[in-house]
Amino acid sequence: MGKRQDQKLMLRAARLYYEENHTQDEVARALKTSRPMVSRLLQQARTEGIVQIKIVDPGARHSAVERQLLETFHLTEAVVVATEGDAHEHARRRIGRAAAHYLAQTLQNGDVVGVGWGRSLYETVNTLAPNRTARITTVPLIGGLGQIAPVFQVHELARLLAEAFGGAWQNLYLPALVESDDIAASLLRSADGKQVTALWQNLSVALVGIGNVDFSAEMQMLFVNYLDAAAQARLRSARAVGDICVRFFDIHGKPCPGTVNGIVGITLKQLKQTRRVIGVAGGVSKAAAILGALRGRYITVLVTDEPAAKRVLELAQP
Repeated sequence: MGKRQDQKLMLRAARLYYEENHTQDEVARALKTSRPMVSRLLQQARTEGIVQIKIVDPGARHSAVERQLLETFHLTEAVVVATEGDAHEHARRRIGRAAAHYLAQTLQNGDVVGVGWGRSLYETVNTLAPNRTARITTVPLIGGLGQIAPVFQVHELARLLAEAFGGAWQNLYLPALVESDDIAASLLRSADGKQVTALWQNLSVALVGIGNVDFSAEMQMLFVNYLDAAAQARLRSARAVGDICVRFFDIHGKPCPGTVNGIVGITLKQLKQTRRVIGVAGGVSKAAAILGALRGRYITVLVTDEPAAKRVLELAQP
């Protein structure tokens, strides 16, 4: 067997074992070879650098950057995780683990927790494994969306968070986006809406993702049925950089009203009345959005990664 074929076989074995989590027996069956041969292939893949194993301290944090964030933006707490060049999806998981640890340490009996949406929040609630129960009540901060990725299924995130602590959750049986602000206001005045808005007035904690406005192909794919061309044009015109629960703001933290209409969800003004708002987001691409959220005082606790935190501090310089 030639060197190129050897490398291809090593690569196939490594992908099956390390990326797809198959056992060595399963890899042997897939490659029609023996288990000892698979073991040799994996060892050789590590020797030749095809497989590189990195040990990362899950508790590694950047205290100096955290102090800068606290001093610059007067936050209650900042948690900045070291990512050490991780791919974005791995960095997001580390942010999620850090946020889950923070929640496990801080949520208390009787807390009413509002829940937003986003990829980092999805990682957070799926990582939660607290070693104690807490009689919390969770509530969505925005209505639901139908044809969209699981990371934006806010009702599921609220349920998972409550169940992790043995708490209860309140559903919001309303769509997140409707035709007009008048319809949205009418829905929130309904019996179901009033139950939730009453809880919004008495939140102990809000857990939110911070979205960025980049108009990428991915964003347009995710929100193809919800943010039409006219809404995107209004966002560009308003120089919106980010959002929390589809409430958009610019890099100075100033709200961008009228850009997206018919939102059935908490307002930025209501959010600011919550004692503790935990913003969870990372990646350099989110830096402007995070900066806007910090300048607008929409969050009091930030959980992020080192590259995002450093870029936020750079952008904040006069």
